[in-house]
Amino acid sequence: MTTTATDRAARGLSRAVDPASLVAFRVALGGLVAVASIRFVAKGWVAEHFVDPRHYFPYWGFEWVRPVSASGMYAVYALMTLAALGVAAGALYRVSAATLFALFTYTHLCDKTHYLNHYYLVSLLTGLAALLPLHHHGSVDAWWSKRRGRAPRAWPAAWVLWLVRYQVGLVYFFGGVAKLGPDWLVHAMPLRIWLARGTDVFLIGPIFRYEATAYLMSWGGAVFDLSIPFLLLYRKTRPFAFAAVLAFHVIVGRLFQLGMFPWFMPAFATILFEPDWPRRLWRGWCAPSSPPSAPAWTSKIGMRVAAVYCVVQALLPLRFLVYPGNVLWTEEGFRFAWKVMLQEKNGVVTARAVDRSTGERFYVAPSDYLTPLQERMMSTQPDMILQFAHMIRDDFRTRGRDVSVYVDARVSLNGRPSRPLVDSTVDLSNEREGLAPKRWVLPMPKDPPRF
Repeated sequence: MTTTATDRAARGLSRAVDPASLVAFRVALGGLVAVASIRFVAKGWVAEHFVDPRHYFPYWGFEWVRPVSASGMYAVYALMTLAALGVAAGALYRVSAATLFALFTYTHLCDKTHYLNHYYLVSLLTGLAALLPLHHHGSVDAWWSKRRGRAPRAWPAAWVLWLVRYQVGLVYFFGGVAKLGPDWLVHAMPLRIWLARGTDVFLIGPIFRYEATAYLMSWGGAVFDLSIPFLLLYRKTRPFAFAAVLAFHVIVGRLFQLGMFPWFMPAFATILFEPDWPRRLWRGWCAPSSPPSAPAWTSKIGMRVAAVYCVVQALLPLRFLVYPGNVLWTEEGFRFAWKVMLQEKNGVVTARAVDRSTGERFYVAPSDYLTPLQERMMSTQPDMILQFAHMIRDDFRTRGRDVSVYVDARVSLNGRPSRPLVDSTVDLSNEREGLAPKRWVLPMPKDPPRF
């Protein structure tokens, strides 16, 4: 019987692999999320994000997700911290991981104002962690199981390791694909704008004054993102690649104040190292047991589910291709697609409500409904502009008025002159959110950046 390439790949993915790198990944994931949760509370962001706003911008399909009371949100973050520590330690692992995924995802579904790519990544990774056997070795659960006289667990199948590697590598790769556009490569935008603000950075600030620096960093950034997963997988290039990862995230973190992102990515990137790298780094750590093969049925079922997951994650960043217009302008298909550092977008929004019965007009300021951050984010994103129009409509209905809502939005993208983003003659109170293209979003102007 002829052995096909698919059969050989399936056998290779079913073989047992050293769990050490997966243990290190689990500890890093839980530990960093615990730190991030504590930091979120310490900086007063629980109140700022979930208590102070009068209105929220939920994701389409998740309009039912709302923040609970102030005390409830603080309890959420306390429980999230405990769950993250449980994941790091591998204690009550399944419960801890599932709780962490549910709570972390819940907090970030409450309001798309605060969407960040690394929040989305953490949701994905905690979801994977809840399903994968990352606690069978180097964990409190494994220690307790051994104390009770149970036989050591089998090493995980290779597909478990490659699934986590795939998810981490995808972030970099699609981040590079997203940079293959004229704004990034031809105009070095928005880096030219951002670097001009960083000329006071210690030691390296003066070189940001040169336009050539922005072009060098733009092209270098695209090459870096596209190649770094593969360079980290290859033993001979790995030391240089990881040094580049550290340097890149230190510089980006210093320039753009990205919170925990510069800590998350280098830690997660270690999953692309050899599976036994922690054991070689610290001899005696996570001493190996005899590695029997992973159960065949687990490998087959797991690989099929993992294959579906991988296909979805590969297609999701490409969905912008089915929408008309430039995704940086329309933002249809922008989120959940690893489009990192591609926009410098500023906008101004005004709205008017017109009573359908009397024709009376009411001019509405966004600040009457939104916090400053919500207003800034809403002013450049069409789906949030639509939600803002619905807020106005619903508010007037509570006062006994049936109104049409029209919005004027002028936006500047990557140094271009400010231009209208939405058709101000369309009554947005009648428009619905969904997956269909938004006919009331105006085409992106053809003006080149003028920075």
